Amino acid sequence: MTSSSTSSARFPRFSTHGVPTRCWCGEGITTFGYSTVENRYRRFYRCEIARDRKTENHLFKWIDEALIKEIRMVDAKHERVALGITKFEERVMEKVKS
Repeated sequence: MTSSSTSSARFPRFSTHGVPTRCWCGEGITTFGYSTVENRYRRFYRCEIARDRKTENHLFKWIDEALIKEIRMVDAKHERVALGITKFEERVMEKVKS
């Protein structure tokens, strides 16, 4: 799999984690599909104005990679919440016993 989000020395570094909602420039994101042999029908997120501004380096991110990252982030958050609940239950049980 290839690169996720992109950046350039002329433009601010903008890193997206998971599914992007905006480009570094503030514009919205839309989806497209490639029709090349290497990436036939592979979908990607792209800044809405990137086609008009080819010299600028706007957001580009493969959808499948973004979704995997998003799932991993949600999974990690779920684990933290579950651990917090377990610790809370333990504290409540200690209070009840005392």
